[in-house]
Amino acid sequence: MKLNAEKRERLGTSASKQARRDNKIPTIIYGRDIETTPVLVDRKEFDDILRKLGRNAVFNVVLDGKEIRVLIKEISMSALKPEVYNVELNALTKGQKVTVEVAVVIHGAEEIKEGVVTQPLTEIEIETEPGNIPTEITYDISELVIGDTVAVSDLVVPENVEVLTEPETTVVMVSAPRLEEEPATDDEVAEPEVIGEEEE
Repeated sequence: MKLNAEKRERLGTSASKQARRDNKIPTIIYGRDIETTPVLVDRKEFDDILRKLGRNAVFNVVLDGKEIRVLIKEISMSALKPEVYNVELNALTKGQKVTVEVAVVIHGAEEIKEGVVTQPLTEIEIETEPGNIPTEITYDISELVIGDTVAVSDLVVPENVEVLTEPETTVVMVSAPRLEEEPATDDEVAEPEVIGEEEE
């Protein structure tokens, strides 16, 4: 896929606000062999790429008639509404490896009839060439029982992908459910003791 971009003629807060009103996203393109360049991209075009290719999308930006191979490096979201606010694109060079975060998706939780499934880690950091970036890393937990844990080292990643997250980091755990204390019955509630009352 391709994303059309135009160089920014005006910089600053007011110019950025106007660009967003015009359905443009202020964007920065940078890399080893390219000068850092502020550009504007069409919001609909970028949203389409994000929806179809995902957060770690690799695609071509068309700028001044030239195509630049890029990776989405950073996306800032608006604090006021669910839309992209700013974007950083990393221009890639041949043979360059990149560092990205990839989602860890678990399957089979519905098969665990006893125990509570907790996933403290939802993403891992990896390093690989842009063409090898997996969409997600999956793990089947259907055979886990209470007391079992899954660490980063247990995950299976594609060939030529190096995991940078510490291998002993816990991804998933299955723990025993907490037992709720039963409320005391009327018979178990002690009568209040009256102090200071004299017998007649």
